[in-house]
Amino acid sequence: MSASDLLPVLVIGAGPAGVSTAIWLHNFDVPFYWVDADGEVGGTLRRLHNEISNFPGGPFEDGQDLCASLVEHLSALSLAPKRRNIISLRLSDHFDHPVAVDDQGGELEARRVVLATGTAYRRLGVPGEAEGMGDFVSQSAAGDAPRFTGRSVAVVGGGDAAFENALILADHDCQVTILARNHNFRARPSFVEAAQHHRSIHIPPRSSVVTRIEPTQGGCRLFVDQQGHQSIIEVAAVFIRIGVDPRVPGGCQSLRKDERGFVVVDGRGRTSHSEIFAVGDLTSTPLRSAITAAGSGAHAAKACAEDLGFF
Repeated sequence: MSASDLLPVLVIGAGPAGVSTAIWLHNFDVPFYWVDADGEVGGTLRRLHNEISNFPGGPFEDGQDLCASLVEHLSALSLAPKRRNIISLRLSDHFDHPVAVDDQGGELEARRVVLATGTAYRRLGVPGEAEGMGDFVSQSAAGDAPRFTGRSVAVVGGGDAAFENALILADHDCQVTILARNHNFRARPSFVEAAQHHRSIHIPPRSSVVTRIEPTQGGCRLFVDQQGHQSIIEVAAVFIRIGVDPRVPGGCQSLRKDERGFVVVDGRGRTSHSEIFAVGDLTSTPLRSAITAAGSGAHAAKACAEDLGFF
């Protein structure tokens, strides 16, 4: 392969960051190849069931509504991601350029790669969790609360998402128990105060660690370690909201990351490898949102255009 055979830019991921990167590369007349593991636009947006009121052009009823708007925009430009699941990156033996490897062993070699692979909800990793996912184990109260109206449920976590989910469930007349590993809650004070004063929300005084989940006829049984005291809680469902992890493809160990594993970039999305960019929720950023993700994609697209002589 000669240098002229390389893809100018490979964009991996089709959430707001990937969509923005694709649109701006198109506007800069930079040839690019765009892939997504599912071949669908949206990324994290597809799992948002609440109203989105802070994205320009909105409000949008939920993430799917915003996805539809993005797809309409892309269709007008004749842009769409290809379905291809990239699992790792490596450096080319010939030109020191990044090579993306998919789950079928296929390779794509590009002069610049833009990672827009986003995040995944973190899981507890305990027995019974995976087996119950989508049934009595959920990661979204906004999506699943109506199924459990009026029943007893548990929420695991101590951040904004956990407390927000607890409040949503309480609004559906659920009796909610919040199980948090640490009572120095990371959630914003207004969420914590609202939960602590809600008659339908209970926060045990001891820190609580779920060690196992078992199905029951009416839902599930949670085995909980509360500072050495073992207890069992039976609920209709458990909602796991303990944060997110970055989806970093394999082979990226050399990229600089923060203490939580998110990719560190400069103001234009460039990583510690000059030919690899990272945008959106994958990066070490103070705010993970659709609008900041879209902005980061635009910055990376312009940097790629300049690197390759298109600007």
